[in-house]
Amino acid sequence: MNICKHICFFVTVLVAVSCSSQKTARVGKAETVDYTYPKFTQKDSLRGALNPFRTCYNVLHYTLTIDVNPQKKSIQGYVDMQFSVMQHSEKMQVDLFKNMTMDSIVLHGKRLKFERKYDAVFIQIPQLEIGKTETIRMYYKGKPLEAPRPPWEGGFVWKKDEQKNPWIGVACELVGASLWWPCKDHLSDEPEYGVTMNVAVPQGFTVVSNGKLLEQKSYKGKDTYTWQTKYTINNYNVTLYIGKFEHFSEKYKGIDTTITLDYYVLPEHLEKTKITFQQTSNILRYYESIYGPYPWPREGFKLVGSPYEGMEHQTAIAYGTGFRTHHLGFDYIILHESAHEWWGNSISVDDFADIFIHEGFATYSEALFIEHTYGVKEAERYMYKYAGYIKNKNPIVGPRDVNFWDYKDTDPYMKGAWTLHGLRYVINNDSLFFDILKTYYNTRAYSVVTVKDFTDFVQQKSGMNLEWYFTQYLYSRHVPTLEYVAYKKDNIVTIEMRWANVQSNFALPVQIDLNGESIRVLPSTEPKRFVFHNVTEIELNPYKAYFIVKNVESFK
Repeated sequence: MNICKHICFFVTVLVAVSCSSQKTARVGKAETVDYTYPKFTQKDSLRGALNPFRTCYNVLHYTLTIDVNPQKKSIQGYVDMQFSVMQHSEKMQVDLFKNMTMDSIVLHGKRLKFERKYDAVFIQIPQLEIGKTETIRMYYKGKPLEAPRPPWEGGFVWKKDEQKNPWIGVACELVGASLWWPCKDHLSDEPEYGVTMNVAVPQGFTVVSNGKLLEQKSYKGKDTYTWQTKYTINNYNVTLYIGKFEHFSEKYKGIDTTITLDYYVLPEHLEKTKITFQQTSNILRYYESIYGPYPWPREGFKLVGSPYEGMEHQTAIAYGTGFRTHHLGFDYIILHESAHEWWGNSISVDDFADIFIHEGFATYSEALFIEHTYGVKEAERYMYKYAGYIKNKNPIVGPRDVNFWDYKDTDPYMKGAWTLHGLRYVINNDSLFFDILKTYYNTRAYSVVTVKDFTDFVQQKSGMNLEWYFTQYLYSRHVPTLEYVAYKKDNIVTIEMRWANVQSNFALPVQIDLNGESIRVLPSTEPKRFVFHNVTEIELNPYKAYFIVKNVESFK
């Protein structure tokens, strides 16, 4: 069932209904304001674009071996980057923020020369055999950028718990993993065989990271934890949490296998957590039902208590809402971030220009869960609230190759969710719509995609030409405007309407309710008339952009 049977999304409606015999006039004007992006520089391109010094190799695996010093707010250690040689090149580019020191880089036991430009490190390499697997070791140290406002303005997080013990973590989706470890910091290249994390901390602290805990050992006043994920993972999802955590777990019977749900929280939050986290299994169960099996069954699912709101770190989600649940009873951070295990973590994009695939899908997943659990009306209210955050400042799909995403622009979330809901309305077949989502996910799981790949798939699977829809709502910032006049004379109502602020092929239908039955009419960019005979009542809901006509005998 549709959350809302009507258009009810980012459509401007101009001119109120007139029930007099006089025709009303159109008002309003199509907007023409240009997009607003910052001025991009070479620094942005070095980070966001693929050049020959990046495409010459493909990352297979990272091993991080680091020592974290809470007192100095510093880290030091080395990273082994295993890669396959794709092309001959005299140089290769890795990334490490300029405030961090790269001590040395070693290949085959020999130090390599390197130079830095902004946050890029260009390494002089000997000629390597194409197709061969190689490993370089990068020794580094420094005080990583501290997060001003995690997770939005990211970096390392150095906090204290209620007992004044250190709590340490990192949230770096927008700013980049290279703020704290050297890597090929581009979304397109995820290590096929995952990441191993060896983290040394002062004795008595727990380290939580992605994947499974392989080993814990103590030596000279330090505890070292070894975590490993064998799945592909994007760089900003590679993370760590350090604190004096309490740990408890439960078993969740998934579609294919039983999964361990692990929870790491501070002692003062233990009792509240045991209540709030009970909803986790129901959320995962619903997402499995509409998308497919949980993507990381061999490595489980973790929620880790954090001082910042939340972050979808793969298999180790940061949870920090302060247990402020929605009035219906669900916790939106668990709901949203868990959806990212499918959309954003398993399926990832190759450029922040396409971040809609992560955030729009996760946000719409919230509404789908609410619809399933609490009903259509509650989901409708939820979506209306999100509609209020749509800004239409820039297109949802942004500029490529410059590593850009303005976190203050919530349109990839809210307008992204509405774009999926609008797609559901246009397709007008829930079985087909949900089949599209599930089939797309299952054919693209554990891979890097683009928005175009998704829109092409939708059109192929639905058999519909939807270029007009995706062009308007993904690649344009302008709001479609439904201009209309309505007048009544001798119990005959005429509604004349057209679409403005759109391309000539825009084909979004308008829903009209006739005596409780729904029909769809298709305005164009030129005025079209729709006539209703023997009408006693007509009204417009301007927020939903649909008409209600009662006691009507005929329509043309």
